[in-house]
Amino acid sequence: MFIDPDLSKVDTSIFYQNFDDIKNDYLNFKNNPFFIDYSHTYDLTSLDGEFFGFIPTYTPDFPWKVCPLIFNRQTISRTPVQIQECKTVELLLNQPIKPVLAVFSILEPGVELDPHSDGDERIDKTYWHSSVIKYHFSLDIPDDGPSALIVNGEERILKNKDLNLFDEKLSEHYAYNKSANRRGVLIASYIREEVLNA
Repeated sequence: MFIDPDLSKVDTSIFYQNFDDIKNDYLNFKNNPFFIDYSHTYDLTSLDGEFFGFIPTYTPDFPWKVCPLIFNRQTISRTPVQIQECKTVELLLNQPIKPVLAVFSILEPGVELDPHSDGDERIDKTYWHSSVIKYHFSLDIPDDGPSALIVNGEERILKNKDLNLFDEKLSEHYAYNKSANRRGVLIASYIREEVLNA
């Protein structure tokens, strides 16, 4: 199920008030080689030290790509300086509660992901028993066909400036993009115990 943003200890107004800056970061990065092919055939949460123990690939027609911004509440030293110093990273890391992971996510046209769970709670080993609340912020949603986020069977058609929260461990989720254009969002993962008022 989706979670009411009013229950969040993270001040969700930071997303809405900074929409233009966050979207500009996304737009500046999306046509650069900052995005990598993302697949659940490898686990981005299980690596110690650096975010990557390998060099991920970029394939123009790969259906799902991410641009890593934050890992374990820190900038990622192996990413380009433009990412480490961007407004979005600065904004998220200047908050009292910091995400364990943040990425820009692209879903290519005509793609439907399989239902999945990411396991981002494993990033901070203190919280291996916990779960993660995903903050899914819509930045660049096409208007020529529906794009949606589905959580435990509940479907939400996305539009720009939507902020959708859900428990990543307790809620199987997936997304689709039935438009002819890319769909772009910011996804920030927070430890449940740190961000929920209930």
